[in-house]
Amino acid sequence: MRWAFTASVMACRPCAKAAAWPISRYLSGSSPQAVPASDPDPLQHDQADLAFLLNPGAKAKMDLQLADKTVLVTGAASNIGRAIALKFAAEGANVVILDLDRAQSEKTVQDIQDAGGRATCAVVDVTDAEAVAITIADIVNSVGPVDVLVNNVGWSGKMGYFLDIDPARWDKAYRLNLLPVFTMTRAVLPAMVARRQGAIVSVASDTGFGMTHTSEYGAVKAGVMNFSRSIAIEYGRYNIRSNVVCPGLVIPQAGDMGAGSFWNNGIGYSEKEIGVLEAQVPMRVLPSANDIADATVFFASGAARILTGQVLSVSGGYQMPR
Repeated sequence: MRWAFTASVMACRPCAKAAAWPISRYLSGSSPQAVPASDPDPLQHDQADLAFLLNPGAKAKMDLQLADKTVLVTGAASNIGRAIALKFAAEGANVVILDLDRAQSEKTVQDIQDAGGRATCAVVDVTDAEAVAITIADIVNSVGPVDVLVNNVGWSGKMGYFLDIDPARWDKAYRLNLLPVFTMTRAVLPAMVARRQGAIVSVASDTGFGMTHTSEYGAVKAGVMNFSRSIAIEYGRYNIRSNVVCPGLVIPQAGDMGAGSFWNNGIGYSEKEIGVLEAQVPMRVLPSANDIADATVFFASGAARILTGQVLSVSGGYQMPR
């Protein structure tokens, strides 16, 4: 099924069949069955787990209880956001991509649909609170209530010392990293409160813990962490969870970026710079977009039902928050 969003927001439909992309490792084409949030017989699951342990030849898959959930992912056309969208679709969720890059959004939607998943997209400026509100209303009317919000959209300029950074970047860093978290959360939270359920996962950054050459970017990402914990404290009583995933440096794969991605606009690292960063990681390996997606999907899932206000660094140990 496909949807078109109306009002002042441009609709986005899958384009002609995009070039094949090997995402079979994400999507099996089958959707897991939903499990009630409140299990009337927890012992039954314990017995099933025990049966699996006693039968090493059996295959089991953790049910993350995401089948048929409506999941919004901002900035999901490229890189980390794309991997997150693919991973949610693999769990049977109904994914809605919000991004300004129409062509790359349509490609991601087509890839998900070709693999048997469900996805659609809308072109919207997530810094515009009015446009966001209209888009969310259209999604609710066309797809259903929002179960999960992933605040992933972000932007970073070339790394540099604070005094070498153009002050114009201060406002841009805020508008493209922290403001969208405000607008999106404000748009979905009232309905989550009314329904007494919801999960919000915000993607921040290891720079938010304090790093050299990332002053303005790290500052707003720290703001994402602080805001997310405030939401967890204020709205946990309504069964709404808010958590944060902090990626280390993620180098995008070829084909995973649209023309508008900041990776295609002067942010790239040299091989030497990447090597220096990698050498500082205890595990001596940088995270992939799939690693970030795994953590994000887990936080949004029923398996993390008691986790809120948590900040997880997915970086091979580069940061170890306490």
